[in-house]
Amino acid sequence: MNKISLNYKYSIISLLSALVISNGFFSKVSAQNISPPNTTDSVAATVENQEFPQWGYYMVRRDFRKCASPICGGYFIKQVNLKATPCLDGVFRSECYVSAIDWSSLKVSPYELIKIQNDDGSRVILRGNIVPVTFSGFGEFGNLRVKEAFYAATNTPAKGTFVALKDNGIRCITTPCFSTDNLVLNKPKISQVSSIDLSQTGATQKQLDAATNEIFGKGLIAVGKTEVVENVNPTKRDTKFVATQFYLRVEPN
Repeated sequence: MNKISLNYKYSIISLLSALVISNGFFSKVSAQNISPPNTTDSVAATVENQEFPQWGYYMVRRDFRKCASPICGGYFIKQVNLKATPCLDGVFRSECYVSAIDWSSLKVSPYELIKIQNDDGSRVILRGNIVPVTFSGFGEFGNLRVKEAFYAATNTPAKGTFVALKDNGIRCITTPCFSTDNLVLNKPKISQVSSIDLSQTGATQKQLDAATNEIFGKGLIAVGKTEVVENVNPTKRDTKFVATQFYLRVEPN
């Protein structure tokens, strides 16, 4: 059984707040008691209303076709959670071809950059946008300009919905406490969860600690599903996000 306790900056919060991960069960105790939200509905919101940017998250795979660059040899990219991705020409496709990835805005160490670039695409998520680049004699192609990179904690296959989990500041004195926002990536959908289960990811304690820090910091990218844990009292139902994988942010150098 693993337990994690966090020190807050202010003593009043430290008296009211506790974080426990026990067999993957994440719960928070804080300053006000609230009833759980409707677990079947998500609240639509714009990017401007959120501290965590919900848009522009891609999975990437290399293009091994043998033909002249830039026509071949680049990357196929797709936005997570979407069946079709908008490409440079405005057409929605299952994947978009880009001639290259622009890493210039990603200020990470050379070691981390090589690690990301050498990945086969199974453990990396990139946040960025497609920009046009003109090649003489070939015309215009898209490049993926990267703003942030995230690396999977383990080799466990990522199954489910890609979300960002971020502390929303709600504090309660009883459980369940819906103090974590569940933001669906690349979609305007937000809900709240009262606990998080990371036990299926196979992560180490150090990785779990890092995940907890990201939840209370910039936000943690995770993949999985939301489950409602029934209770005799319907106002005491725990809404839990069960993760199959989570991705730690590659921090700037």
